[in-house]
Amino acid sequence: MGDNRENWIVSYPDDGNSVCFDMEDISFWYQHRNECLIEAMKANHFPKDFLDIGGGNGITALAMQNAGYDVTLVEPYLSGIENAKRRGIRSTIQSTLEDYVKQATGTAPAAGFFDVMEHIKNDRAFLENVNSLLVPNGQIMLTVPAFSSLWSENDVQLGHFRRYTLGQLTDLLTKTGFEVTYKTYFFSLVWVPMWFARVLPEKFGIKKNNTPEKKRNEHMVGRPGTARILRKLLSWEAKAIRSKSRIPFGTSCLIVARKTRDL
Repeated sequence: MGDNRENWIVSYPDDGNSVCFDMEDISFWYQHRNECLIEAMKANHFPKDFLDIGGGNGITALAMQNAGYDVTLVEPYLSGIENAKRRGIRSTIQSTLEDYVKQATGTAPAAGFFDVMEHIKNDRAFLENVNSLLVPNGQIMLTVPAFSSLWSENDVQLGHFRRYTLGQLTDLLTKTGFEVTYKTYFFSLVWVPMWFARVLPEKFGIKKNNTPEKKRNEHMVGRPGTARILRKLLSWEAKAIRSKSRIPFGTSCLIVARKTRDL
């Protein structure tokens, strides 16, 4: 995959939605992430009206919709919007956040962006736009990849600009008018396998292209037995998030925050 960022609406491969659409429904990773997000929404008393910003093909919006939330998917890529409609997402808007906030300032009671902000070069400006979109005391929830020590060619090929720690996210959110009310890492059991599979080979000069087949293998597509075992081993994380406990490490960060001031 070449680096064609100048042709991307955001720093995300043009074929990203189509590649993901074929595997999202049976990916242990998406299934576990969605389960954790629903538990976080319930535990933190999110309102029914919710914006899923940059939600791709609607795999997370569908989980939230099935859980009883009135979700609107805001997605810049037409392919994502079309795939989300095929999934049954009832409310979709094709737009970048920058364009959408111009017409919807101060209207959203809650919003989420899940593995989106790492694709945004100016993450502070992105959060400032989210702040403008929200009503006073509006809530947000987000996930991003964790720890620069896990940075690899895989991040480069996916269009990532950075990986985060919870501390970095807390500082950034405070500067952009938010108060963090819950934070945790998750995908804890994936940290060591990811380091060995992605980071260690690069220390010996071995770099792997992030092909569709590689993605399918990492998401355990075609290996339902292994996927079930992984979900079972990770199921305690959803329970921890339900009780608002903090998981000390993992390959992803999850943050819930509240808007405290306009910018």
